Amino acid sequence: MKNKKILEVLKESPLFKNLGEEILKEIALLGILKYYKKNEILFGEGEKAYGFYLVSNGLVKIYKLSSKGKEQILHILTRGDIFAEVVLVGTSSYPAWAQALTPLEVVFFEKEKFLKLINQKPELALNFIGVLILKVKDLVKTIENLSLKEAKERLIYYLWELSQEGKRESFFLNVSKYQLALLLGVTPETLSRIFKELKEKKLVEVKGKEIKILNIKNFKSYCL
Repeated sequence: MKNKKILEVLKESPLFKNLGEEILKEIALLGILKYYKKNEILFGEGEKAYGFYLVSNGLVKIYKLSSKGKEQILHILTRGDIFAEVVLVGTSSYPAWAQALTPLEVVFFEKEKFLKLINQKPELALNFIGVLILKVKDLVKTIENLSLKEAKERLIYYLWELSQEGKRESFFLNVSKYQLALLLGVTPETLSRIFKELKEKKLVEVKGKEIKILNIKNFKSYCL
């Protein structure tokens, strides 16, 4: 039963989904299911790294803390996403913090056992390299958003991505507005002000976590 659950989520993960059934079964045997309560810390920055994780159910945030305790969220991850995979390329400690945003179920893979499998399966190594490249691109995008875009632009681009680039007019925020503010690098007050401005311009309608884009064409023009 455990292996079946792990196998199902492996097939949804960008790192594993293109692999054959037999190798997926081998990978599933290495996985260890772990559970965390909401707000529980999985690991801290600098903590010794023994392996990496695959999200099975729930949300987890990856974040950094400044010397003064200011938090900056780097990623918010959901089912099928992997994190801390940097341990496979020689890092001995975790480079950031990880915390459960909801009740969380993850699959944990021990570094040494997984590296042994990679040495036996070249196709797995190629998949891993591809995912690392995508992760680097995502990180560059995050840095660009925080350093080059104004706060309103960051929110608009985030909502545009949640709408699947205009394919859905109505959708739900996958995190609280407080966590969203941390992800976008703004204060909760600034986020509320921007949402108010977007509503006044009749670009969006907001009901709690539900967001509705009122005019896809007009909204898209802000993303170009």
